Amino acid sequence: MVANQIMLDARIYEEMQATIAALRARVTELEYAERDRHQAETALRQSEELFRTTFEQAAVGINFSTLSGRFTHFNQRWCEIVGYDEEELWELTSQDITYLEDADQELELLEKLLAGHIPNYSVEKRFIRSDRSFVWVHLTASLMRSPSGEPRYIISVVQDISARKLAEAERQQAEQQLQQKATDLEEALRELQQTQTQLVQSEKMSSLGQLVAGVAHEINNPVNFIYGNLNYANDYIQDLLGLLQLYQEAMPNPPDTIETAIAAIDLDFLIEDLPKLFVSMRVGAERIREIIASLRTFSRLDEAEFKTVDLHEGIDSTLMILQNRLKPKAQQFNIRVVKDYDKLPAVQCFPGQLNQVFMNILCNALDALEEEIETGAWKSRPSTCKPTIWITTRAVSDTHIAIHIRDNGPGIPEDVQLQLFDPFFTTKPVGKGTGLGMSISYQIVTEKHNGSLQCISQLGEGAEFIITIPIQQIGVKD
Repeated sequence: MVANQIMLDARIYEEMQATIAALRARVTELEYAERDRHQAETALRQSEELFRTTFEQAAVGINFSTLSGRFTHFNQRWCEIVGYDEEELWELTSQDITYLEDADQELELLEKLLAGHIPNYSVEKRFIRSDRSFVWVHLTASLMRSPSGEPRYIISVVQDISARKLAEAERQQAEQQLQQKATDLEEALRELQQTQTQLVQSEKMSSLGQLVAGVAHEINNPVNFIYGNLNYANDYIQDLLGLLQLYQEAMPNPPDTIETAIAAIDLDFLIEDLPKLFVSMRVGAERIREIIASLRTFSRLDEAEFKTVDLHEGIDSTLMILQNRLKPKAQQFNIRVVKDYDKLPAVQCFPGQLNQVFMNILCNALDALEEEIETGAWKSRPSTCKPTIWITTRAVSDTHIAIHIRDNGPGIPEDVQLQLFDPFFTTKPVGKGTGLGMSISYQIVTEKHNGSLQCISQLGEGAEFIITIPIQQIGVKD
């Protein structure tokens, strides 16, 4: 009985010892757990403090927002960047302060972010500050998700880049100003070269005009002397021929010496041909006088004042000078000139300069037609098609007249038409064209006469130049 009791007590004691050991182990375990929890809490507090310090003292703006854009957390730097205080920002969304022109760009990126197509995005955009100015920022946005993967909120890191944007704008402005100055310098150089060329060309034309006028004057005097005495010479010859006829009637059988002389000079042919010779001399003298008149009209190149003139005289004088080019050469076509002159009023202009324009356009038309003829290309045209230049003048209004010079040559390609009036542009071989004729003509018409010079052409259908100028120049009196 006692033994049983002792054994029972021993078993109870062992159980108690085991329980005590288990309790001690549990206590130790709880002590370790408490220590770990305390350490974890301490670490968490330190981590939270570090995060809070980093969040608040960051050099960049940081904000948390809902998926709809309403701010839930933000640091002081974010307030400084956008210029709002905390109370104002709680009532605003990101969309409220986004510059309107930048909204669509970020909205597209935000949709991709929420759809999971991109993990984050960066964008340069503008926010509207509280004072209604705007600030340039570089924004990087990331999406935070729940453990189940559902989107929860958006974290945005924002850096103020206004200073960089201002520097870029100033640099771009400086580059544009520099480029503009370079362009201005190039334009000034081009105008200087053009002016220099025009001065040289004007000096040449002025010298040519003086030379032509001088030659015309020197020729005009003896020609007038010859022309004026042809009538008297013809009368004298007719008197002598009449007297000779009387001698022949009075002496039908002259001496042998006279008969020999008559046969030697072929008197009958002389009597018949001498009047014809005088007619030819008269026609030649009149032709010389016409040429001299044309030269004197054309040589008005050095006149520095406006004159009121008949433009038809200038056109006719130019055609007279070009008459040799209009004549058919060996086995070649004759180039016709068809004139259709309207009744024009006298026009106030620089006549010599307009004559130069007529000369340039007509020479180009002749060059085009002659090239077609010389290369044989003209032979492919119908036999009824003749190389022709049409000159038409019209009073287009009470204040303006127009001169049309058209040819049926090969025409001018469109790319050439775009450069036709550019200085130094020419399609002619080296040595045959300076590229200044049409450029100078354009300036004479547009700048000197406040008119217009237009080219209309299609390949295979010839070219037409239309000169339109006012009848009366503004600010110039007759």
